[in-house]
Amino acid sequence: MKDYINATISSTAAWTGNIYDLTILTYVYIELEKYYHITLVDVSLLFALGLIGRFFGGVYLGNMSDKHGSRHIMIISTLGYALFAGVMAFSPDVIILFTARFIQGIFMGGEWASGSVLGYEFAPQNKRGIIFGIIQSGYGIGYALTGVTYLLFLPTIAVNWRYFLITGAIPLIIAPYTLFKVPKGIIKNNKEKIKLMDYKRPLIKSMVMLSGFFAAYFSIFSFYPTIAPSFGISPSTVGYMMIITSLVITGAFIIFGNLAMRISKKILLISGAAVALIFAWFAMPVFHVLSPFSLFGLVIFTIGIGSMPIVPLLLMERINPVARGTISGISYNFGALFGGVISVIIGFVGDYIVYSALIIVIDITTLLCLISVILTASTIKKRADTDNYKIVNDA
Repeated sequence: MKDYINATISSTAAWTGNIYDLTILTYVYIELEKYYHITLVDVSLLFALGLIGRFFGGVYLGNMSDKHGSRHIMIISTLGYALFAGVMAFSPDVIILFTARFIQGIFMGGEWASGSVLGYEFAPQNKRGIIFGIIQSGYGIGYALTGVTYLLFLPTIAVNWRYFLITGAIPLIIAPYTLFKVPKGIIKNNKEKIKLMDYKRPLIKSMVMLSGFFAAYFSIFSFYPTIAPSFGISPSTVGYMMIITSLVITGAFIIFGNLAMRISKKILLISGAAVALIFAWFAMPVFHVLSPFSLFGLVIFTIGIGSMPIVPLLLMERINPVARGTISGISYNFGALFGGVISVIIGFVGDYIVYSALIIVIDITTLLCLISVILTASTIKKRADTDNYKIVNDA
């Protein structure tokens, strides 16, 4: 099997486990509230701590990836986030639970910064768009698997929620596959000094767009499993809806990655964000209660969000290879961090208002976030016209 195929499988699997461990908490907010005697804003903070940790992990471990190789750091990061999933599952108190979540987030950030670079650099140049989309599709696969696991545990999840969370340790098996199947990778010129300020314009633009995408996505999906049952949607239906939308975003990531090799990335980003903006209001309907029919809105919203991988793909193309891990880690994980902060704010508001009003807050949030994506994407220039991008020939 070709090296780039093994690298793609390994990177995709590690990202799948990463997202599985990130989002599995959202299914047991109620159980965590009861057991640890905390509120909705507290469990929102618990979720966000993973994203906060991701930012710091993306910066530090992304830098380590550039210095010591993406394969090595991806193995360490995958082992780290999977091990701390086990610590979280059997945390005896809130302090250990929250600390473990933050440390888990650090390793999650390191996995993205190293894994995305690993897959990108092994990929043939004419296949980088679709392979990057495949790697990013691990997001949808990971989220879908949380839905499958939730349905399996649903009959006893009120008492067996710890065993539900311990499934987050399964990605441990990815590390040996990466170790034995993926070569050490591309040797970089680590003596070359890279100044992050040389990339300030693409870095800032990518951070804004990723922040908008993540905040819009988390605003809906981190609260949907909690809100929907209060409107009469059965927990099993919620589980199936999460599986369906996760599979949809998996396909959307791959499709947009493929289209990015043929169509203007700028147009794809604007179109995707616009579609997500419109259908967010169907996914979380303001003027009538949630129902299984909101699945239609969720699906189309998810398709629009599927354009998100174009942002890091653009960044990968426009930065020096010796700084890809650091800059990719900063931009992507900052976006995730911003989305987590928005999630905490919505959770705080949710403690004081009824769910029908919370839906309005969520819709307004997605509107503002996706408008920021559209406005920023509209300023993207062609590579040849962009002086601030330090273009490096990858050949």
